[in-house]
Amino acid sequence: LPPPSVEKTRSVGRPRKLQALQLALEPVNSQAARAYARLKQKLKQLHKPQLDCRRSIIQGIPGFWAKTFVNHPQLSSMISDQDEDMLSSMIDLEVEECKHPSHCCKIMLFFGNNPNFWNEVITKEYLININGYRVFNSTVVQWYQEYKCEACSRRHHNSSPNFFNWFTDHNFTGSDRITQIISKDLWLNPLNYYKRTKSLEEGAERTGTTQILNGIQWSIRIYLN
Repeated sequence: LPPPSVEKTRSVGRPRKLQALQLALEPVNSQAARAYARLKQKLKQLHKPQLDCRRSIIQGIPGFWAKTFVNHPQLSSMISDQDEDMLSSMIDLEVEECKHPSHCCKIMLFFGNNPNFWNEVITKEYLININGYRVFNSTVVQWYQEYKCEACSRRHHNSSPNFFNWFTDHNFTGSDRITQIISKDLWLNPLNYYKRTKSLEEGAERTGTTQILNGIQWSIRIYLN
């Protein structure tokens, strides 16, 4: 065995070697992160046609997103009848995620004309870390005057985790779960939660819409995972 003085000298030198190694790794890690971001962007562009096609098909199905949200087993209990009415005017959903320079997630809900608010797009942006999702930007809902009082009343009389509070209050405690469900599950495969009516199924069989959407969805899910 080496004498204690030699072992002590080695112990003192190891943290310095570790620090030097860590400094050498930092530019490599940065380079890898940039390369990953470029690859992710390239894949995103390659799959844009599928996403555009999916969007076009979904916009041709009235009330698609309202049914998708309501039929999700973890969201259904958090969506009221008023929320469903509000969601009935939703025409599109987009989720974007990036990991460089920071891990961020952006959710965009697109709406057509509706009796509740002016906004055509509601955007929510989050920073993602080990503690969950922290919102850093959220669109303020511009309510119509005749609906503003009802919206305020609903927000103050129900503080439980629900879709309306997530939609209207960017500082709402407990919104992480809803954000995660939308970004990591519902958006990846909305068709999985859409309950088709008999008439729509029959029409889809004639036109092949369901088969087309399923094929597109499979391609998109492979890319996103």
